[in-house]
Amino acid sequence: MSRYPSVLNTLGSTSALAGVLLVMALAAQSAYAAPSVTDTPASTAAPLVEQAAPPAAGANTSLDINNTLAAQLQPSSQALSDANQQLLSRNAQLQRQVNDLQTQVNVLIYESKGQLFLYGAFTVLISLLVGIFISWLVFVRRERW
Repeated sequence: MSRYPSVLNTLGSTSALAGVLLVMALAAQSAYAAPSVTDTPASTAAPLVEQAAPPAAGANTSLDINNTLAAQLQPSSQALSDANQQLLSRNAQLQRQVNDLQTQVNVLIYESKGQLFLYGAFTVLISLLVGIFISWLVFVRRERW
């Protein structure tokens, strides 16, 4: 029986502590939810009300294009035209470079093919001369025997 009173005593202090915490939370909630009008300045309260207010049914809800960052950073048509001309001239210059390099590649390919043809012709000529020399040695030595 001595055990039950200590359990009841512990439960009583726990529920009392929970009650105090509940009262403090409600007091903080009510103080935060209902601020006094005299505590806040009128200059800060007005923009919050304007931002929180829903738009009127007849009001234009789309953004004004002149007030956006994209509109402020959008280049003029003259600047776009100048940039376009510069890019077109750069494109033509690069196209000429590509054509010149393609011509150089074709010349190098034809030169390498010509060199291979000449190497083959020299190889055949040298092989023919070596063959004639070897056959001459064989036939000359037969006549001496």
